[in-house]
Amino acid sequence: MKSQYVFDKRKHYLALVITGEYDKEEFMSYPKMILEEAEKENVNKVLIDILQLKGTDIPIMDRFFIAEKIAAQIGGKVKLAIAWPKEHINKFAETVAVNRGGLMNVVHTVDAAQEWLLNDN
Repeated sequence: MKSQYVFDKRKHYLALVITGEYDKEEFMSYPKMILEEAEKENVNKVLIDILQLKGTDIPIMDRFFIAEKIAAQIGGKVKLAIAWPKEHINKFAETVAVNRGGLMNVVHTVDAAQEWLLNDN
């Protein structure tokens, strides 16, 4: 595996920290794993911290396919807040996932991700 991950149960959500190096195949497997862990922990909010991952300037088509997989497997069951390096955010994946029924927001800090995640409006 090029990337590593660890889940941490917090008071109102599940945190997932992904480190190492970006790999498309691994990222395509994450939505199912995230949904399973959220169901196991009985939470409907997940904060994903990708700030320490290498290779976050991923191709546009990778963003499309990963976001499509998120929407198909997770949909509106789990609210996802993703902290991604600011210089590589273009909101494309977020738009793809949201347009297909997902609840997802991509921001550049963990604090901003947590704020959006815990805001129920």
